[in-house]
Amino acid sequence: MRHVTGFSNSTKIRYIVNGFGMYGTVNDLFTKTATVSHGDALRRAINHLAYIRQVSPLRGDARPVGVGITHEGIQVQIDLMAN
Repeated sequence: MRHVTGFSNSTKIRYIVNGFGMYGTVNDLFTKTATVSHGDALRRAINHLAYIRQVSPLRGDARPVGVGITHEGIQVQIDLMAN
């Protein structure tokens, strides 16, 4: 079962949380986070990226490969990695 519509669980990503960067997969965001609040911020960011990738063709925009958000004071950046 996919955690996020539009990405397989094995999609490789780079994520940065408050300046600390890591590499992993979409599945890691749901199973391997340091704290509950970091996990929540990461999951919000990947869902936001999935949403803007879905609506960008409708607006005539290029499909983004990354997103940065701040959620409850936690800064998160997620970028898709090429396979």
